[in-house]
Amino acid sequence: MGRLFVTLGSLAVRAWIFTLQVVGAFVKLVGIRLFSLDPATLVGDVEQKCGRKLSIATNPVWMDGLRLVASRTNTECDESQLSGRWLRENYVKWSIVKPLIAAECALARHPQISDVSISRPVFITGAGRNGSTLLQDLMCCYRGVRYLRIPECMDPAPLDGSRDLDPIWRQERQKFWKDYVSINEGGVMDLSGHSHRLTDSSPEECVLLLSKYLFWFPLVTFGGNCDGVEWSLSQPDFTHHAYRMYKRELQLLLYFDQMIDGVDTDSVKLVLKCPLHTVYHNIIRKVFPDALIVRLHRDPVDMTTSFCAMFETLRKVYSTKTSHDPLHLGEAKLKWVSLTCNRMVEEGVVDGTIDVRYLDLKKDPVGTCAMIAEAAGLEHNEIVEQKIVSCLEERFRQRDSVHRPDPAYYGLNPTAIRQDLHEYCNMFKV
Repeated sequence: MGRLFVTLGSLAVRAWIFTLQVVGAFVKLVGIRLFSLDPATLVGDVEQKCGRKLSIATNPVWMDGLRLVASRTNTECDESQLSGRWLRENYVKWSIVKPLIAAECALARHPQISDVSISRPVFITGAGRNGSTLLQDLMCCYRGVRYLRIPECMDPAPLDGSRDLDPIWRQERQKFWKDYVSINEGGVMDLSGHSHRLTDSSPEECVLLLSKYLFWFPLVTFGGNCDGVEWSLSQPDFTHHAYRMYKRELQLLLYFDQMIDGVDTDSVKLVLKCPLHTVYHNIIRKVFPDALIVRLHRDPVDMTTSFCAMFETLRKVYSTKTSHDPLHLGEAKLKWVSLTCNRMVEEGVVDGTIDVRYLDLKKDPVGTCAMIAEAAGLEHNEIVEQKIVSCLEERFRQRDSVHRPDPAYYGLNPTAIRQDLHEYCNMFKV
């Protein structure tokens, strides 16, 4: 019965997107403009349906970020791409605004969460496409490690205050997201072969949790340039505030663990992974003074090419004008890789930071994990090593048929890239 539901749901999603594409093509042909995304309207719609106000919507800097998302959509999606508009609008409503309202309500109900300790969290960073997902999976083999899951990142708390400490809520949320992910894998988006498993229980990047404040995911996914990051860097005070709110939401999740599942949160070690953290190491160290930052390094040509291949799949969901243009992808992803690599060069070698080469991680994953575990205060033993080996075997079975595209397909010049980033390559020996 469950499989039938997923199949029907997948077909329904495909049919709806196809219908939007047909209607969009027609209205474009006759020259009608149906709608534009308006930030105030998006927020107002969700507030009305939730019956609650969003406090952060009164912050002009946050609204400026939401306007940037709306502007990108209105510019890049014409009337022939209504499916992209529909997906973007619903992403903003139900993956940004609604979870923010729920989180604000939960934080107000439980002010004691500020007392929940986050001891020496591990941040796995780097430009991305450098083994960070692999390392996160392996570090989650250690006892006491707490990682984030998709349902927690996108829907950290219920709106109904009477249910937010109810175990049934957690079970229902997991079931809903399992069905949701199955539908998306079958009907909209398939990221298999790119290391990212869209499941309800596997370790996930914390990009979605922080994107509610800094709009990383919608801006990078919808367009692919660095304007979202550049916008946040131009607002250092607000970005610092966003990381404080991000910490509060992490404390909220640990508080639920403690109250619902009886977890001793003092013994929990958070392992958080997101390439976008790389440009905010200075803020992370202020908000999480004892954080352990693990920077992963890889040949910038390989990182850029891998990024392009993954986002070529991801962009098809949103049907932007440039989503299928490999040259645009190459330019956008190279800009990001260059920004993060140069940022790490400027940062240099810093106390409380471990640098790991991708080749070393592949050559000796057990030894690499043991080194990080020692620095993080995690116990490394034979049981952990067995789990790591099993995890590696499973991952390699899933990735045997991965396609490796040619950099030239994305307009990338390997020699020029390595010359431009020679300081990074030399400093971190990649």
